[in-house]
Amino acid sequence: MSLNDARTFQTGIVDWGRLEHLSHELSESGIEPGTIQDSEWQIIEQALKRLVDHQDWKGMVRLRNLFNPLYAGDTVTGLATLQRLDERALEAARRLGDKHELGHLLGAKGHNLHRQRYHQNAISAFDESAKNYWEIGEDFPALKSYYMTALCYRALGDRNKSKGILENVLNKIGLDDPWRANPLQVMAWLIQDEGKLADSEKLLRQALILYKKTENPDTLIVGALADLGEIVGILGRIQESGELFEESLTILSKHVGKYDRQEARVLLKYSELLMYQKDYAVAMKLLDRADDKVSRYGHYYDLLWQIELAKGILFLQQGHMTDCLTKLRSVFRIRRHLLIFE
Repeated sequence: MSLNDARTFQTGIVDWGRLEHLSHELSESGIEPGTIQDSEWQIIEQALKRLVDHQDWKGMVRLRNLFNPLYAGDTVTGLATLQRLDERALEAARRLGDKHELGHLLGAKGHNLHRQRYHQNAISAFDESAKNYWEIGEDFPALKSYYMTALCYRALGDRNKSKGILENVLNKIGLDDPWRANPLQVMAWLIQDEGKLADSEKLLRQALILYKKTENPDTLIVGALADLGEIVGILGRIQESGELFEESLTILSKHVGKYDRQEARVLLKYSELLMYQKDYAVAMKLLDRADDKVSRYGHYYDLLWQIELAKGILFLQQGHMTDCLTKLRSVFRIRRHLLIFE
């Protein structure tokens, strides 16, 4: 045990046992921000303050890693307490010169920035993550961070750069490697963007086969099912499309409160299918559910404007012009916010 670690335990700076119990509690299915008392977040805040006051760099990194399950989800990572903890842990890892931890923390930061549509900042985080991993010979984690920049470049409209990155990644991954499903799914998005729906469907089905070979595949499978449901619906196989969306939502129901952004994404895509079928009442119910999943957190603006736009189109289809214009104004307001912070 280092002198730094020893000081943490000897002076009782933080109660690690209590924090481990809290981490387990907050990671359970069914726990959402609204169900967590402020006193619970204060435990984390107080522990972080004590570690900062004592300049316990290893303790800060340990505290951040203790709550890895929360950062791996997509529901609570935009909350202020977890953002502060993440920033302090990154600073601590830099002071320690721990390139492995820097690779890990920057990669996780990139994921959350990308989810919130701050794609340029996400690229910087992923690039630095990959650089730290490569410098210590951890090639596969570096490749994962490099791969994630493809998603960001696609979101920024640079599809050629995104495709080039994906081709480089796919050339380095074996055909039977389950992780290969990730770049295959994103390549399917790019091909769908080009209007090649049959080819996109083929890639998504390949990705699903590989995802099912991974450990804890649920959150990977639900996204691929939703993407496949969207394409199948556009191709006119409406019943099959609905079944794929329902399968995705059934899987998500096992992880209540952990992947609200992912669930909102599935509900949005499903609602678009129902709008095409003129099932307006059910489509609006799904959009309201999607809205509820993301609006309470105030940081998933990219999904919020898409949900608002879908509601506006839905009102337009029903001839409710005043409601339609209200939603369109909301879309412009959210988009303006995103442009300011991009």
